[in-house]
Amino acid sequence: MKFLKSNSSSEQQPQEQHWMHHSNLARKWRSLSARIRRRVVLFIAFVVFILLLGYNLVTSDIYLHQLSPRVSVHRSDRSRCCLTSTSSSDMCGRQNCVWPCLSPPVEEYQHINAMQDNAFFHETSGASSLNFRQACVVESLAYRNPNLTVHLLMTARHLDLNAVTMKTLRQNYPNLRLTSINLGDYVAGTLLERWYFCTEWYRGWFAISHLSDALRFLTLSKYGGYYFDLDIIHLRPVRAYRNFIVPEDMTKLGSSVIHVDYQHPVIRMAVEEFAADYRWYSWAHNGPELITRVLQNWCNVYYIGWMTPERCKGFHVLSPTSFYPLHYTKFKEYFTNRDNNNKAEVKSYKWDEFVLGAHVWNSLSGGWTVHKNSNQLYVEIARSSCPRIFDVAPEEF
Repeated sequence: MKFLKSNSSSEQQPQEQHWMHHSNLARKWRSLSARIRRRVVLFIAFVVFILLLGYNLVTSDIYLHQLSPRVSVHRSDRSRCCLTSTSSSDMCGRQNCVWPCLSPPVEEYQHINAMQDNAFFHETSGASSLNFRQACVVESLAYRNPNLTVHLLMTARHLDLNAVTMKTLRQNYPNLRLTSINLGDYVAGTLLERWYFCTEWYRGWFAISHLSDALRFLTLSKYGGYYFDLDIIHLRPVRAYRNFIVPEDMTKLGSSVIHVDYQHPVIRMAVEEFAADYRWYSWAHNGPELITRVLQNWCNVYYIGWMTPERCKGFHVLSPTSFYPLHYTKFKEYFTNRDNNNKAEVKSYKWDEFVLGAHVWNSLSGGWTVHKNSNQLYVEIARSSCPRIFDVAPEEF
């Protein structure tokens, strides 16, 4: 019994100390003069106000437009409250509208033939031209796949076709198409119309990323074909592979590389899922996690390792190394100078024939410099995969 009593006392002691600590803080607070306490409260309120103001600024439409611009949101007049002939409210459910709604626009992208083998890149920052690394990626796909029609869809109002990257690509690759798209027109009449015009998706922390997610699913639902992120250098032809996706690892599918045939049910499911369950506060929910959920339903299995073509009705999940030969945790290996005296480091990376591309992880590697005269792995890959852009690129890029 003495042991139990002693143990109970030892458990109560920290609680008593904790209570005494708060009691001392309360006593010190009361000992302050009313003037000082008022200043402390006002200071805390001011800090909270500044934090809230900063959040609203960083997530505002104006701020996003000013960042280079970070996101080019061309809503046209469809974002206004406008009358329809079939309802008392507009498509966003707003009442008492006074402006007439514009009818769906005439299709501006008739040169994109869904019956062809198409591949798509998106440039969504509003830039009028590509930088050298982006241009290397576009060239590598057009160079390795001369019979594939490669489309670069850009959200800039005007393209700078005289920029060295754009001019080099246009002069050397007849299978490349450069197109400026108005996002408002591009999404009008699609399953993502209400999401684009009727929500404040552009105020979220991940607005840029989510716009990119939306566009890749929408484009593939419109035309079918291949979609690639602008940081994947292509090493081999890809046309032999169809209806596939690539996981970054075996826990979650990635959305950086996708192929679907025209009007494939998988991509329609992806667009429907995006519109129905959009979450502005989650970076991956609307992209990699979304396509993972879609494939789990389509294949009727949970684990990626179980997603075989037989279970997935002909849809393929390729090996992660097909486009991610180096995991994102090893991205520095693309840009690190190798020791000339170390044969193991100097050796060329000779990936097997199933490695189709190399994801160089721009979101992580953007601050790393490429030196053309170095023995960096990136240089070795770029020299052989995007020779024209590599020739015109500066010594450092």
